[in-house]
Amino acid sequence: MVKNYKSKLAGAIIGRFAGCALGCPVELMEIGELKNYAKKIGQEFPPLYYFKEAPNPDGERYAIGKGRHFTSTDMEFLSTDDDIAYTLLSLLNLEQYGKDLTTTDVANSWMKYLPLKCTFTAERTTLINLLDGVSVEQAGKLNNDEDEYIGAAIRIDGYGYVYPGNPKQAAHYAKIDASLSHRDAGVHSAMYFAALISLAFVSKDIDKSMLEALEFIPKNSEFHKEISWALSIKDRVTDYQMANDLVKSHYPEMSWIHAINNACLTVWGIHLGKDSFDKGISETVAMAYDNDCTAATAGSVLGAYLGLDAIDEKWYKPWNNRILSYLKGIEEFELNDVIERYYQLGLKQGV
Repeated sequence: MVKNYKSKLAGAIIGRFAGCALGCPVELMEIGELKNYAKKIGQEFPPLYYFKEAPNPDGERYAIGKGRHFTSTDMEFLSTDDDIAYTLLSLLNLEQYGKDLTTTDVANSWMKYLPLKCTFTAERTTLINLLDGVSVEQAGKLNNDEDEYIGAAIRIDGYGYVYPGNPKQAAHYAKIDASLSHRDAGVHSAMYFAALISLAFVSKDIDKSMLEALEFIPKNSEFHKEISWALSIKDRVTDYQMANDLVKSHYPEMSWIHAINNACLTVWGIHLGKDSFDKGISETVAMAYDNDCTAATAGSVLGAYLGLDAIDEKWYKPWNNRILSYLKGIEEFELNDVIERYYQLGLKQGV
């Protein structure tokens, strides 16, 4: 039995959603832009609470939300984002298929629940191919040159949630899911973070767990090599600026939404936040790059590691237990219900 499983599960889910919501208004901003924007609106930086304003407050997000819905001024619910939606979709898939989940099942759920306009990069290409009748085996390969981007890594938290302390199983199901649309580093990043979330539930030292999670990644892979490097220098990374500088110098030509550079930032954010959830997601957002995604994953790991009691209510009380959804046929979820449903799934696995 995983000690304090439900509290840690609630911490992980809330941590993911809070990290995402903190980063959403400033997603993909350059670090200089981030600093200038925070100064302009009178916000501390790194941000220790949701931004007061959004740069594009009335800009549409995923067809149902607006930028201002992620600000402390206008937050009345948790608005939607792909970092949130895929965690909800994993819940539906695990409830329907459980241990028998296959890549074909994931493909069918995408066609059933995902609006095309709410998908991006490798996910959009794959979904277009599926809707055009391309086979599951080929859908993620045809015309897909973005299959090592971060997308798969933001989809797999649910496997860590229902297999706490069982990183091998968490990584196994993450591979099943990620393989639909990604390859190589795209898949390995998903497997790594699923394993790490699983380990975080039982970890006494998250730095050691970040090394242990690499055991589930092929040793000859680029991802294993680069995350080993990132972990080897983690003690040199004292803040967001150093993290950003290191990634820029080490990967000068790499896309800002690649799996590897963002994974490096995520593990450094987790290291910086190992004693403070607030610091973990704050520093991670401040590192820039795909910072709603990285902060979401860092928040998920830290929430599972530190537990719900380590997360101030300020991060989730404004949601009023409501999560908006762009999944077809489901307009809204209740936060407490999502936690309970994941909890019941975990119990079925013998937690």
